[in-house]
Amino acid sequence: MNRTKDIIILGRPIQLHERSKAQMKGVSIGDSLAYKFYDGKFHGMPLLFAEPKGKMAAPRSLSITSSNLTSLFHLPTVFILPACPAYERLRLIDKDVYFIVSEKYVYLPMLLANERIRRTKQAKVLSPVAQYLLLSHLQVESLEGLAARDMESKIPYSYASITLGITCLEDLGLCRKVSEGSKRKVIHFDKKGKELWEQAQPFLVNPVAERIFCDDLLTEEHFPTCGINALAHYTMLNPDPERIIMMTMKQFRDFKPSGAIVRPNKFDGDVVIEAWKYPPVTKMDSEIERVDKLSLAISLREDSDPRVESEVEHLINDMQWKG
Repeated sequence: MNRTKDIIILGRPIQLHERSKAQMKGVSIGDSLAYKFYDGKFHGMPLLFAEPKGKMAAPRSLSITSSNLTSLFHLPTVFILPACPAYERLRLIDKDVYFIVSEKYVYLPMLLANERIRRTKQAKVLSPVAQYLLLSHLQVESLEGLAARDMESKIPYSYASITLGITCLEDLGLCRKVSEGSKRKVIHFDKKGKELWEQAQPFLVNPVAERIFCDDLLTEEHFPTCGINALAHYTMLNPDPERIIMMTMKQFRDFKPSGAIVRPNKFDGDVVIEAWKYPPVTKMDSEIERVDKLSLAISLREDSDPRVESEVEHLINDMQWKG
């Protein structure tokens, strides 16, 4: 006698009927040992459900299993997962693997139902990771045709962060994820170089989260030059007498309670510290003397000095675009 299992999809109870071993003829021994299989219907569509008996397999393995089962039984395969973090769900969606996760997340052939996504508005501006990806593509090395996994050695962020950054870029219409074969999705930019830079203008965010002055910074650690002094290096502008440096928000938070920042204030000092939302955009593990040109241009957009505006314009016009 076949067992039944009740699940809920979008508030609707669905009864599943467990398949017998005889009904699963042709399935690999590995998959037979790893999953329980059920028949069920949603919106009138017959589906094959697979529930892991133990730990959830990697998205790539689930994709292979799904493809094999769908080819064998000519039914869409849906995995019943007890839990699945956001970045793993995105990987499964990228690989077109159907799943349900408790009562919260559903990706099925006829719909994408993700309760949190539905409650969350699409991005209106670039996240720090998305902006880093875009600026790296434009001025360091083209990311065209790469998958998120390919970028891990080029971008100082985790795979999960890179995946979310790509989704942000796609939400804003700055790139598309396109299929390369049946198992892989890569990033594609419809526009290139300055045209892509211009397209991104409404979505760019100032990388500077906080700016303070101090009399001295008691550390031997090296920090990249930013602000007017970085612009002076790239253009004909004269530098300011102060030392102007950037550090990431994490570095800034670590320095604040250490006492290394001498008499910090918002008005005046020999050292100007900018706390940035993302690190300088450059090749991984390279020496960083100053912030990258495009991030610098964004950070100076609100400077009303006509000389600064003019030199920033020259900086952009002289860019050697990579992507």
